[in-house]
Amino acid sequence: MVEDTTQQDTVPEPSFEHVLDLEIEVEEPIEIGDTGDGRRRIIPIVDGTVSGRIDGHVIPAGADYQLFRVERPTELVAKYAFETDDGSRVYVENEGIRYAPPETKKRLRDGEPVDPDEVYFQSTPRFETADPDLEWLTQSVFVASGVRQPKGVKLAVYRVYYSSQ
Repeated sequence: MVEDTTQQDTVPEPSFEHVLDLEIEVEEPIEIGDTGDGRRRIIPIVDGTVSGRIDGHVIPAGADYQLFRVERPTELVAKYAFETDDGSRVYVENEGIRYAPPETKKRLRDGEPVDPDEVYFQSTPRFETADPDLEWLTQSVFVASGVRQPKGVKLAVYRVYYSSQ
C-alpha cells in the first residue's frame, strides 16, 4: 500500500496581518566610532506612539544600537518598551537591517528627507509582556517594514501566520 504524503509534505505559505504602527522619536546619536566592522552608534529612544490592535506610548528608556556601514547594510538592534493606554507594559527587541546606496545613506545620516523606496529597511521585533491579554504578542513571529524620518522611525508591524490559523 502506498501512503499519500502530499498533504504532509506541503509547506504552508505564510500570510501577514498588520497589527501595529510604531512612530519612534530619537535623540542625536552617541558616536562610539569605527570599531573595525563599521561605525558603532547608540541612538537614544525618547518618545513615540503605538497604534493598531494596541494603543499606547513609547517609554523614554531605550536605544537603537547601530553598526553603520557605508557599503554594506547597517545593522539595527533596538531595545525599548511601550506602555498601552490600559497601563500594560511591553518590552521590545527589534533586530534588522537598513540598506541604501552610499549617497542615500549620507542623506539619511545627515537627517535629510529620503524617498522610502530608496531604502530597504526590514526587521523582526520580539515582544515580552506580563499581561495575559497581550500574550498573543509572544506567540507569533513578527516582521516590520520601516521608514527613517529626520527625528525617528516609523514601523509597520505584521504578524506572520498560516491562512489555516
